[in-house]
Amino acid sequence: MPHVIVDYSANLDNVEPKQLLLKINAALVETGYCEAIDIKSRAHKDNVYVIGLETEQQAYVHVKVYLLSGRNQQQKQEIGEKILNTLISYSALQQQDFPVQSCVELIEMPKQDYFKQVIEKRF
Repeated sequence: MPHVIVDYSANLDNVEPKQLLLKINAALVETGYCEAIDIKSRAHKDNVYVIGLETEQQAYVHVKVYLLSGRNQQQKQEIGEKILNTLISYSALQQQDFPVQSCVELIEMPKQDYFKQVIEKRF
């Protein structure tokens, strides 16, 4: 934990999803609230999407971060701001010819409802 899911609109040019995920993972580690080995992240390019009434061209990147319960509001604020700053400083988003809505959503999961077991390599 945490799990990171990045959804982004297909009209974004030059987005390298793996590079963006690595930047987000690094930002999470930098907060000091997450261990690198525990972060699982993935990205989804949304080919079918609508922003508003399509009266002007825009794009979006929406990052969902699933965290186990136990962090206080200040810690969650730091995590959210760190990831948002990582997004808005990502060069591919800054180089678009239209506005890019950049969002971070923190989703708290109760620890008692999360089950995990690592299956170790046997040979």
